[in-house]
Amino acid sequence: MADVNDGVRVGYAGKAYIGLVGATVPASLTAAWDEDEWFDLGKCSEDGLTEATDQARAEFKAWGYDAPVRTQLTSKSTTFALTFIQSNNEHVQSLFHSVALEDMVTTGTGDAAYTSFSTGQNTEPDVRALGLDIIDGDFHTRIVIPRCEVTERGNKVYKADSLVNYPMTFTALTASDGTSVRYMIGGLVVPTVTP
Repeated sequence: MADVNDGVRVGYAGKAYIGLVGATVPASLTAAWDEDEWFDLGKCSEDGLTEATDQARAEFKAWGYDAPVRTQLTSKSTTFALTFIQSNNEHVQSLFHSVALEDMVTTGTGDAAYTSFSTGQNTEPDVRALGLDIIDGDFHTRIVIPRCEVTERGNKVYKADSLVNYPMTFTALTASDGTSVRYMIGGLVVPTVTP
C-alpha cells in the first residue's frame, strides 16, 4: 500500500443497531440492515464509538534465560463503548435498564403517553447481536458482533446544562462459529499473495 493521505480515516458519523442472536447480517458493506431483525438505537453522543481490546498472556521461560522463549494468549476481550442520547428509544431503555421489552408497559396515547417498568433482581444474561456502521464520506466500516452483552453502564445524569445520556459498554462473546467480531472495511484492498 502506497503512503497516501486518502487512506487516513476519521469516524465522522455512525449508527448502532441491536438484534437477536442469529439475526441476518447484511450481505455487503453498504447493504441495508433488515428492519424486521435489526433496530436502530438512535443518536449517539459526539464522543462516538470506542473499541478496545484487552489481552492477557502467559510467559514461559527456559532455565537460565531472562527473556521468555514462548508466550501464550490466555484471554482476549473486545469491547465497544457508546453513549446513546435518545430517551424515547425503547431498545436503549431496555438495554440500559436490563429490562425485556415485554416487561415495559405503555399507557395512554399521543403527548400523554408514558412507559413504565420496574428493575430488580435479574441474573439472567441478556445476550444480543450488535451492528455498527462507521462512516467517513464515501468510506464505510461495518462491524458485526454476533453475540454480545452490556457489561458496563455509565452514570445517567439529569441536569440543565447536559443531555440525559445512556453510556453502555458491549462485550463481544464467542459465537457458535468460533468468531467474536466481524469486520468489513471499505477502501482496504489486500493484494493477492503469490506463493
